[in-house]
Amino acid sequence: SIFLSQGNYPLKGLHTMLKAAGLLKSKYADLKIYVAGDKITGHKTLKEKIKISSYGKYLLELIKKYGLEDIVEFTGNITTGEMKERMLKANVFVCPSSIENSPNSLGEAMLLGVPCIASNVGGISGIFKADVDGLIFAGGDVKGLAEAVDRMFSNDALMIECSEKASMNAHITHNPDVNYKRLIEIYREITGCE
Repeated sequence: SIFLSQGNYPLKGLHTMLKAAGLLKSKYADLKIYVAGDKITGHKTLKEKIKISSYGKYLLELIKKYGLEDIVEFTGNITTGEMKERMLKANVFVCPSSIENSPNSLGEAMLLGVPCIASNVGGISGIFKADVDGLIFAGGDVKGLAEAVDRMFSNDALMIECSEKASMNAHITHNPDVNYKRLIEIYREITGCE
């Protein structure tokens, strides 16, 4: 299974994941994709038909085009505890964003030791080392994402190695004491106060 922490707007790249799933589903018959947040593809009731966004319509088209109706599941709004449980149940966490700074969800998945795949955009490479913490693909590269998922799914040793290294590195990068001290240093440098 694959988990995405959100997918309600195009910058988060759910459409890229859906297209990649279209390439993967024949090899992985039991593939499941869980997406945290509201089901923005809802279209059964009159209220849902009125509220569906253009992006929701596009995602719905992709789901139908690639036959993903039984593969994609929106979790609805979930608590932090439920988010943690969902991450830990997933075989892989994917961050397919087209733009990012330093995504908290990627850091959280790394801390938990969930094998991760992320698009190489924005500040991701600052917190996520390619082929160490997990696998990287070029932002928007559907085939590259599908290949990364296939590589991770088909190699248990790689999943374990990435899981362990990502968790170890994230505990360093996201250490609250170290980060607090560095923030104070930065403010002192800016203000010239000791």
